[in-house]
Amino acid sequence: MVYDSKKFDSAAYKCHVEPADAMTSQIYCCKSNCLQSFGTLLMTVSLTLSLANVIRLPRMVFLYGGGTFLVSYLAVAIVFGVPLLFLEITLGQFCQQGTTKLWRAVPLLKGVGFVKVLASVLLAAYYPIIMALSLFYGSRSIIGSIPFPECSNSISFYQGVNSNAIGSDQCLQQTFIKPPHLSWQWIAMDVLLILLIWIIVVISLIKNSKSYRTVALLVVPATFVTIGVLLVKGLNANQRGLDILLDIQWETLWKLDIWYHAIVQFLFTTHLGFGNITTSAGRLYSKSNPFWTSVMLTVVSIVVGLCSVSIVTMWIYDMQLQVGQKMLSSTALSEVWFLTFVYELTTRGILSDLWAALVYALVFLSGFLSLIAAIYTAIVGLSVETKEKWKWWILTCMVCFIAFLMGVLCLLPENLQAVHLLDEYIIGRMVVTSTVLELIAFVWIYGLESLSNDFEFVLGYKLCFVWKCVWLGTPILFMGFEFWSLFVMPLTESDYSSHDSMWLYVIGWIVYLFMWSMIIGIAVWQISAQVDYNFSQKFLSTIKPARNWGPVDPIYRHCWVQWKKQYQVTGERDFTLRRRGTKDYTHSIKRGKHAAPPGTAYSVSPTSLDRTSSCYSIDGVGGLSRQHSSDQQSQQQQQQKNLHQYHYNHTMADQRRWTAAEPKNSGGSSINYM
Repeated sequence: MVYDSKKFDSAAYKCHVEPADAMTSQIYCCKSNCLQSFGTLLMTVSLTLSLANVIRLPRMVFLYGGGTFLVSYLAVAIVFGVPLLFLEITLGQFCQQGTTKLWRAVPLLKGVGFVKVLASVLLAAYYPIIMALSLFYGSRSIIGSIPFPECSNSISFYQGVNSNAIGSDQCLQQTFIKPPHLSWQWIAMDVLLILLIWIIVVISLIKNSKSYRTVALLVVPATFVTIGVLLVKGLNANQRGLDILLDIQWETLWKLDIWYHAIVQFLFTTHLGFGNITTSAGRLYSKSNPFWTSVMLTVVSIVVGLCSVSIVTMWIYDMQLQVGQKMLSSTALSEVWFLTFVYELTTRGILSDLWAALVYALVFLSGFLSLIAAIYTAIVGLSVETKEKWKWWILTCMVCFIAFLMGVLCLLPENLQAVHLLDEYIIGRMVVTSTVLELIAFVWIYGLESLSNDFEFVLGYKLCFVWKCVWLGTPILFMGFEFWSLFVMPLTESDYSSHDSMWLYVIGWIVYLFMWSMIIGIAVWQISAQVDYNFSQKFLSTIKPARNWGPVDPIYRHCWVQWKKQYQVTGERDFTLRRRGTKDYTHSIKRGKHAAPPGTAYSVSPTSLDRTSSCYSIDGVGGLSRQHSSDQQSQQQQQQKNLHQYHYNHTMADQRRWTAAEPKNSGGSSINYM
């Protein structure tokens, strides 16, 4: 590993030193930093604009009691949203290597990381089907052919008559999801639409986070605008539909199945349990404040969900007024019920073709944001596990092609039963199990004290006891619901699933057991790979952090090692080592709040801060750069080089000691910083 000091220089430091014109440099830096911060903000918020928030949440609200289910969902989101998101964001920023290498802290449960990646891949297998269906409905809405000519008495793939149109569900069965043995034209069109979606995904991720950031800058604002326009449209139509959400049956809140489905919906909505949060936190917004990021994600997710539910509820009220009777909740059984419902609204004249096209555009955009987040997680996990031996674009094409083939296979069963299988029977239980095991691993096995020390190193302040209490109690609660659901609802989810075929139950159990066999199998492999005398010692080694556990960045890792050594010796925490390179650290230095003891490498003289009104900035390796007059710039650059060399010497010395002490056949491989 060759150290290059220029690699660790921040954009702010370069702008202060390299350009000749100081004013032009400051303007350039301001624009660059603002644009980068705005892109990071949009990438963070994009996780809240998920397909689960736009389609799945309104369906679950309508399916499980309206306002009653919404109350339970909001309670779960408010109580567990910020603490669990805060946990995953901070873990991602600390480890910096995605969701698979995170389990170096507890090698015994490394299989949980692969379960999360598998859940993201399965999610990416059926989301394009819903997106393709929205493209199909949206294109037909634009050309004004709703109701579809194919859904009349004279059914034809190319043309037909617009008389005696059939219902939306039957129309879907005769067009988009028509069995392949009855009409090859429809399945060919479906495959082409899904292929088009995956080509767009490959283009969006072909340049790693750079292209991801560009996509967020374009898609996220358009999605927010679409939601706002549709909300205004719904409020102008009939606000009395919101009364349905206020009709809460408090006695039904004692039913455990409502709370179980609320927990599953909460995990779907916030991307918890899929590995997206930890991967994005370590790669895309590694220097954002974890607490405020988790608060923002929770609040925006709740707001987007409430907007989606309100829009659908007002349209349901309009439909009930026109039909003259209350709509049954059994009509929302299908995972694409929202799309067929909008089609029904259009055929009855409640929505125009253009408004329907806008709704389908919202479904496509939200599904696209969810899809690229899931695929990005899978690509990062594969890249890290292969030690970046393959180029990023090769991994991107390979993962997208595999997911494309899985999506095509999901089209083969009739009536989208494969989509129902993944959404209702498999993925929900996978994310609940992975979330429980993650909390058990880091809070109970790794230790709450060790976890708190690592978090305080990342954050720069002591953790509140509230976080610790929630982290300790959440796995017990979620585990209780999971065990209860296995005995009371053994992979049947609800009474509404009684119409499902037996093969759905069987495959659901097979995949669920395969998930546990993968976790147990990787745990056995981790135990056998340890170099110890007997089984008990090997087992104890797998519940202790590996030698290469910690931040991947050498300088950041060196600061963390210094932090741990100081705490072990003195019992005190040196917050001057925290989050160097971030804006909050810069402001704390300017206020003189984090000055290290005099004579140390991190010491900052308060008097020197008072003697000048210059602007301080922290570069990517923790160096302190001051914008003085021109006669002091050379001295400042020399201090930068000395500090880089200081960090490098200590880091390389630690790395040589770790490498020399690493067993050849230990549970973890040699230290890999990439």
